[in-house]
Amino acid sequence: MNGALECELQGEFDVWVMQDDKLLVSDLGIPSDEPKQCIALRISHRLAIQIAKEKSDRLRTPVLTTERKCLSCDASFWISEHDSSYGAGKTGRGYFCPNCLRAETEESMIRKLGVLGYWCG
Repeated sequence: MNGALECELQGEFDVWVMQDDKLLVSDLGIPSDEPKQCIALRISHRLAIQIAKEKSDRLRTPVLTTERKCLSCDASFWISEHDSSYGAGKTGRGYFCPNCLRAETEESMIRKLGVLGYWCG
């Protein structure tokens, strides 16, 4: 396993063809909606986007991603950019970019997350 990601082609991203023929670039592992086909697993962000764009152009289908927008600063981020964390910080990884998550106190994060902070799935 290339845990240290020494190879520039390896990374946290997968490319999937979904049941509706849309392409998905994800850093979250296998999608909850069963994919039709796996195109690439554990590759770099750059390579995943390149592969998805080429396939999208051929199939004339859109590319979706699991990229998120930060609740605090509105910056785009990927879950895989975060370090492992626990407590509300673990839930916060889905809603705050790494910079804002580090700056948030536990109480402030819980307040901003509201009911989202109680989701445990």
